[in-house]
Amino acid sequence: MGARRAGHARHRHPGVPAVSAKGGAPLDGRRVFRPVGPKIVGVVAGACLWVLFFAVALTLPAEVRAGFTVLQTGTLVLLLLVVDAVLWGIGRSRVVADDAGIHVRNGYRTHHLAWTDVLDVAYARGAPWPTLVTRDDRRIMMVGIPSSDGPGARDAVWYLRERILEDGGR
Repeated sequence: MGARRAGHARHRHPGVPAVSAKGGAPLDGRRVFRPVGPKIVGVVAGACLWVLFFAVALTLPAEVRAGFTVLQTGTLVLLLLVVDAVLWGIGRSRVVADDAGIHVRNGYRTHHLAWTDVLDVAYARGAPWPTLVTRDDRRIMMVGIPSSDGPGARDAVWYLRERILEDGGR
């Protein structure tokens, strides 16, 4: 049995693209960029908030706990769920570059752009993430490539700029 290609259901690492011998470019022309640090921070922060909530609830004296109404407890739980939804949205952000174009998912909204619609990738010093500049002068933040990921973020920006130069003239 030969090696399985990336994307195969039984591939050891289905999220890792297959790479060629030249320059690490993927064979199928598809690259996915996801935030690493923000995803870890989101999971840890979300879990810590729930642990803190239950720790405080369990350590309060019984007479204080009895003073909370169902509506007040429900409001606290709803607030925690909203915070978790925001953290989850940041963690699920991604940028996909393929032959059809670039697909940017920021939280719960997705943008699909053909390479011919993209003018440049702006990445100012100190910016939290790069911004996609379109030919009709729209700016789309790419939360899936956070600057906190360091060299990986810079490599992603250079890859996208090369793809824009290569595929943008079609």
